[in-house]
Amino acid sequence: MKYKNIDSALRNFGHSFVSLMNYVDGEYICDELLAAARSATNNEIRIDFSASAPPLGSSNQLAKSFDHWKAWLPKLLESQNVLPHSVGAVLLRYRLTRMGREVIVEATDDRGQPHKVFVHD
Repeated sequence: MKYKNIDSALRNFGHSFVSLMNYVDGEYICDELLAAARSATNNEIRIDFSASAPPLGSSNQLAKSFDHWKAWLPKLLESQNVLPHSVGAVLLRYRLTRMGREVIVEATDDRGQPHKVFVHD
């Protein structure tokens, strides 16, 4: 187990989730995230991958993608020499700012150490 790999794994997860490779039922999930953030009062959507379901009001495509990526997350962590049970809740924040979109992935490890990575294009 390498705690230093957690940030890298979170960044990889975030990149994959918001990339054009995340395509469900004819829709790009990045477009679904953009629409959801625009309709949110604070221009931000939070997706907690430790939750049993995606955020309320999510489209069917976003819900399907959530289920797929939630199931894949432990495999990604293991592939990067991180024990899945050593990482707490993984939260992806997609928000709109004056400069464009901002994607942040956060988690806390089993030592109580917070991890926060910014996903850049």
